[in-house]
Amino acid sequence: MNSKGSMSLRAISSCTFLLIELILISFGFVLTQLGGGVASGRHFEIGTVYTYDYVLGVELNEPGPLTNFSSTTLGSNSKSSGYRTGSTVGYKVLCQVQITPVWQSEHDGAILEIQLIKPELHVKSRKAPAPEGFHSHTSNLDSITLHPLYVHWKQGIVYKTYSVGQDDVSLVNIKKGIANLLQFQTNKADGIEDTPRGQCRTTYSNKDSSHLMKTISSECLLPADTVTQEKFSKTSHISTVLGSTTESTVKVELKLTANSFVEEASVTENHVVRVNAKKEVGATIFGSQHFKLKDSANANTQLVKAGNVETAIVEIGKAKELTLNLDSLVPHPEKIPICEVTNCKASDTLLAIMTPDNMASTKMADAFIQMVEKFRQSSSTEIEKMLSDGVQILPQLLDVCAATGTNSAHQAAMKILNFDDPEEVSNPERYLLGLSLSTSPDPTIVTELFSLLKKGVKNERLHESLLLTTAALVHTTRLQQSSDEFGVDIENYFLDSLQKCPETKPECSQLLLRSLKNLKSKSTVEKLFDIVQKSDSRIGVVAMKALYALPTSFFDRSLYRPILIRIINQLGKKYDSSTRTLAIDILLRDQPTKDEIREILVFQLKNSDSAHAEVSTFLWNRLHEFGEKNHDIKTYVTEIIHEEGLKTYHHLAPRGLSMSFSRTFTSNPSGNSTFSNAIEMTGKLLKRSSFDVYIHSDQNFIHPLSLGIFAGGLSSFTSSDNGETNPVPDEEIEDATAGMELSLMGVQTRPIVFFVGKGELMGLVWSGAGSEKTTALQGNILLQNERAVVPLFNGLVADVNIQGGLSFDLSGQITISLWHRTANSLVQNKAGLVLQSVIRVDTSFVRSRVDYTVASNAILDFTSDINFYDGVLMCLKLTQPEFNVRQNIHKTERIPGSKHKLRKAKYNTIPIPGVTYALNKKNSELCGVMYKDEL
Repeated sequence: MNSKGSMSLRAISSCTFLLIELILISFGFVLTQLGGGVASGRHFEIGTVYTYDYVLGVELNEPGPLTNFSSTTLGSNSKSSGYRTGSTVGYKVLCQVQITPVWQSEHDGAILEIQLIKPELHVKSRKAPAPEGFHSHTSNLDSITLHPLYVHWKQGIVYKTYSVGQDDVSLVNIKKGIANLLQFQTNKADGIEDTPRGQCRTTYSNKDSSHLMKTISSECLLPADTVTQEKFSKTSHISTVLGSTTESTVKVELKLTANSFVEEASVTENHVVRVNAKKEVGATIFGSQHFKLKDSANANTQLVKAGNVETAIVEIGKAKELTLNLDSLVPHPEKIPICEVTNCKASDTLLAIMTPDNMASTKMADAFIQMVEKFRQSSSTEIEKMLSDGVQILPQLLDVCAATGTNSAHQAAMKILNFDDPEEVSNPERYLLGLSLSTSPDPTIVTELFSLLKKGVKNERLHESLLLTTAALVHTTRLQQSSDEFGVDIENYFLDSLQKCPETKPECSQLLLRSLKNLKSKSTVEKLFDIVQKSDSRIGVVAMKALYALPTSFFDRSLYRPILIRIINQLGKKYDSSTRTLAIDILLRDQPTKDEIREILVFQLKNSDSAHAEVSTFLWNRLHEFGEKNHDIKTYVTEIIHEEGLKTYHHLAPRGLSMSFSRTFTSNPSGNSTFSNAIEMTGKLLKRSSFDVYIHSDQNFIHPLSLGIFAGGLSSFTSSDNGETNPVPDEEIEDATAGMELSLMGVQTRPIVFFVGKGELMGLVWSGAGSEKTTALQGNILLQNERAVVPLFNGLVADVNIQGGLSFDLSGQITISLWHRTANSLVQNKAGLVLQSVIRVDTSFVRSRVDYTVASNAILDFTSDINFYDGVLMCLKLTQPEFNVRQNIHKTERIPGSKHKLRKAKYNTIPIPGVTYALNKKNSELCGVMYKDEL
């Protein structure tokens, strides 16, 4: 080979080497980009349209049993489900999806156009080829104009979406669910991803580079912007026990193509909504998505030329003649009313039910719930007209206004009521009672009531109710807002007014202290303890009741525990026995130490003379009661008795007649309900009794009812065995008095005083007043008030509406025979309870929902029989007559504009046998003596 040919060959070799080197460098650059584990926008090729087959499925059912509860055993399509709660209702949407890159940038990613092709609705039908299968059905989906959704997609992340302004909300949501399927990361173990459910923690467990699996956490945070928060605002009861719990599981499987974009995606999501107090009530939602690449082809669309995403979107809007709105992956709620003609009664029908005769019944409770929903959708003028037309049932309608909690309902009620008429008290007081129990009051209502309070009302009873209600609403609003800043001016008003109360008018201080009891403010703790220690016994008792109503977390242990112990042991000052017994309760419920129990127990057992006999007996009973639920207290007491040498008859024999005990009402997997009865005696007469009901669920509890009886100054009506009167030991001389205190849902109502002075007492005895059963208090309240819009992973939204209505009547009766020397009393609590749970996943073209209703009528009788012919014998009985609990489940599927309606129902009636509760051994012995001839 000549030199010239050799030179040519070397030149060609050099060029070839350089070309290979450039190729390797370019390939290495690409590998470097891919090595980051992210998907670049270039993987969707410009000029190509990708067609996918897409199936969206939604099924609804009642929750599974608690024993098998698992978020993976919910829908009929769940293969792992070993339990079938019943057939489901639901639907599927089948269509093709075209994804087309319309703009691309090396730094800004791509804009993808998502378009649905021929969507078709399939519903549960008997025409389906298999039982519980789906069959195609005509719907609005067939005629809806189909618009695209544009997505800013970069490196496997959807940053923004752009929806067409006039597009159907349901279809926009579905397309957001599809856009979410395009999100993936190949190198992350976990992280936060934006999804239709909000920002969710996502965990990846990848099989290999082309097979990805990710699990979405149950807890997701929606964007903090005001618009989104308003769309998905949640209303819930301030107590966790009366709320609901939603548990969610979302699993995604992705298969990527060789070019690292989604070839196939499968999603299963399960959501279980349960009412905390009755966990079998609620619904399950099973969702599925299947997304598979069918083919790809050349696109006929013209590429957009722009320097950035914002400019590109503007150009797309101009070219397509579309109004594009900046959006996110979070769906838009469907504005479909829950109370439609097909499942709600007309207002006239409901008003006809709400007569006084139906109080304390399930009929009333059901009508009450539905009227609350109607009032929430009504204007002030419309509500005012209903109030004006319903004079005969005005008290019940005022209950509805109060429970509604909106400013419109409040304004309508205030126009009807007259707070300036000293003779017209019942209706304003009924409305104030309902407001004090409102679960979600508008803050402006509190402001208006405070203005009325400062202006003043003429009737003393109404003034007290106004004080108590205002304080209760401040407390409720603070809990809702999770802040103590609301109502500071109102709290200061109460404290300033308390400071101005003259010493000669203890009733002024007592009234304001009861208001502070409803306020439940941590900042009042120091003031209340100061009043207990420095004021007279009548005021000190009320202040201690206000402290008793506060959470124990408000108390500084090192500061206030020693004060409580001094009060219990009556050191430094003589305290009313009721103050001391309340101090015992506060100390015992806050995990006392062994040394603290030793200090009060040893002192009381070694000094159980007349000044301490009843308190010592009460303490001993309370220690046993708390020891049944707190093993530490039980152990401490046993050890202290042994270590201090107190296990003798002299120390442990009861010196007084006071008692306390707890019993279980009901117990089930959801929780249990219990009652506690405390009776404080003095001089063989009742001084104070309390009957408290508690509902426990998981680690939380609520105190829905507290019924207290108080009496004083009655020692002159008893005599000892030698015929002499029994003076009350170490108690201040006071007028004969008796009355009743009632707290509902932790809210103190205005006390009811039976008589003041011996003259009023003897007048009642001779007149026979109270011999007929008389209503002391009645009303209708919302127990549960849960309203939430829950975004699903597939882009649709679930609407949760849980309402619990209680209609109650508290009545009493007493007969006294001076001839036979007997007295018999009855306190009857009659109630109708309805719990309604409505869970739905509605769209513009199909409706699916599960309605779960629980209803029961119950009565609780508390009777006391006293025989004072030869000494004093007393028999107490707590009786619950038999009743039934009805549980109805309705699963409904309906297509708007079509005759198609699928309705599945399940009915169950659970008989609850009657029962007389065992109180304590001493009471059983006394009842045996009184009724020995009947045994």
